[in-house]
Amino acid sequence: MQLFSNGLIAGSLAALIAGGLALVYGTLGVFNLALGQMVLAGGYATWWLHQNVGLSLPISIVGGIAIGAAISWMTFEIFIRPFYKRHRFLPLVTTISLSMILDALILLLFEERPRSILASMKDMRIILGASISTEQIMLILITCLLLAFFAFILHCTAFGRKLRAVVQNDFAAMSLGIPVGTLHRLIFIGSGVLAACAGIFIGIDQNLSPLLAFPLTIKAYAAVIAGGKGNFWGAVTCAYIIAFLEQLVVGIRWFGLFYIPAGYQDTVALVFIILFLLFKPAGLFGSQTRTA
Repeated sequence: MQLFSNGLIAGSLAALIAGGLALVYGTLGVFNLALGQMVLAGGYATWWLHQNVGLSLPISIVGGIAIGAAISWMTFEIFIRPFYKRHRFLPLVTTISLSMILDALILLLFEERPRSILASMKDMRIILGASISTEQIMLILITCLLLAFFAFILHCTAFGRKLRAVVQNDFAAMSLGIPVGTLHRLIFIGSGVLAACAGIFIGIDQNLSPLLAFPLTIKAYAAVIAGGKGNFWGAVTCAYIIAFLEQLVVGIRWFGLFYIPAGYQDTVALVFIILFLLFKPAGLFGSQTRTA
């Protein structure tokens, strides 16, 4: 039961990142390799507002999300929009540059010391034999509410119908008078908001560290590839699957003889990507397409 609890916590974190990334990749067809750094930016901003400035936690969270959205908007305007229409692989280079810049800024401003948004000890509870904190329960519930709210926007509103039209075919959507450029921008900013929420999740549940950026990016892309290009719910589902697999790999005694060291946990996402690219490149919920 403890492994299930840990997988649910890790999966909720991964789902926030992968869900936003799935829309960006499905809409623009670009790779944002600065995603992990954008996650950390939201978390560190919230930590700074709460621990250094002394603002209350709710206000600090709102401030962290706003800073994450601003960074996402600047990323789109400077590193994505001038390049992705020329060739969809150009943002691959520009966002690698951005990731290095953000890595350097995070190290310069916050150093390598672990940072936790909540300085006090967590209130631990035992539920069905699993140890879980009140904060972790709240984070899981808030993640579910965010995804449910996003589902409502995506499937039950006129704005959501326009978003789905842009995801399916932006040229056809443009011919119907839909402001495609504006929606591209809003989708990218929305992805940054979800990334900032994930950074706040990490800062409350664990400790923030500059070394987390690359593993977070790899896990998000593993979920997107496995879920199918642009499939929001496929990416969310696969994010939970990867998280549960990570917990099982290091949490069970294999053949009754040994445990796999926790340091190998991050390789699960890489193996996941390789297997899907080999045997089901269209993704778990995607469909194979033919090209002339």
